[in-house]
Amino acid sequence: MKISNVFLIFVFLSLMAFSCRNTKVIEADISDDFDRTILNLSRSYFDHLPDLDLANMSPENRKIVELGKKLFYEKKLSGTKTISCASCHDIAKYGVDNRALSPGDKNQLGLRNSQSVLNTFMFEGQNWDTKFKNVEEQAAGPIFSKLEMAMPDTSELIKRLNDDPFYVKAFTEAFPDSKPSVSLDNIKIAIGSFERTLLSPSRFDDYLKGDLNALTTKEKLGAHSFVINCKSCHSSALVGGGFSVEYPIFGYHNDYSNNGNTDKGKYEVTKNPQDMHVFKVPQLRNVEKTYPYMHDGSVKTLEDAIRICAMAESNMQLKDKDVEYMTAFLKSLTGKIPVHALEKNKTFD
Repeated sequence: MKISNVFLIFVFLSLMAFSCRNTKVIEADISDDFDRTILNLSRSYFDHLPDLDLANMSPENRKIVELGKKLFYEKKLSGTKTISCASCHDIAKYGVDNRALSPGDKNQLGLRNSQSVLNTFMFEGQNWDTKFKNVEEQAAGPIFSKLEMAMPDTSELIKRLNDDPFYVKAFTEAFPDSKPSVSLDNIKIAIGSFERTLLSPSRFDDYLKGDLNALTTKEKLGAHSFVINCKSCHSSALVGGGFSVEYPIFGYHNDYSNNGNTDKGKYEVTKNPQDMHVFKVPQLRNVEKTYPYMHDGSVKTLEDAIRICAMAESNMQLKDKDVEYMTAFLKSLTGKIPVHALEKNKTFD
């Protein structure tokens, strides 16, 4: 009898263990009304990315964009011909290099974390300090920066391109009415035109277009929590500082760094005291992949970045569950890498 009882207990425990191993964790359900409320709330602050139809691009624009892509990967644009735009903005890595600070032409380090080039044309100001108005204007900045590509001057840049028969032909075809065709303005137009094709739509765009099944329940709860806590800075199609978001003082309530916030931000450009420690609100598109975070690249994890921003900007200590849900939501913003922009792809077809 005792042996039988022991056997039955053994069988029972074995079945329980097997059951636990094969039981799927079912997400907490939300009501249909709350489901729709979250969608409408999200639509109030965010928009889906614009559609891009490469197939119907005009032949004229295609030539300019393909020239811009060639220039984006061209190391001749740096002083010692060692790096290109793509060195710091690797399309395969969602437009960044995942370094805190990027090495320049002579391995010198920059002063701020390299931001992604994906979707960035939608910003009204470029760089952390909004020094440049648009991607065309910004394109020349790194080329002549001593801490970045370190090209000595415009004359040397134009000479290098004119010495290459490929570029003479490509510029002539892309800018047939421009004399000379190889010029700094045309270089900026070409690179900027290429960057305007760097869109990375995600599941969140499908959700905003009405597909309620595009996000999981946890991601939806994260979107709800994110809107409640973060909408004042992060909105627009970029889930960041788009056209309508003013630039805030970073660390308004609490200094996020351990040794003082020494970067003066936009003040370095304007010299306006009101711009001290003011930085562009970054987009959160693909934020899961564009680590490390903050303008100095000092924060390694997305969870830490969420907590730090909540304290720095709102003096608010988030609950662990909010951080968990918001992290899940932000990961839903990881989009599709624009395959046409990868260097190995020679055409846009």
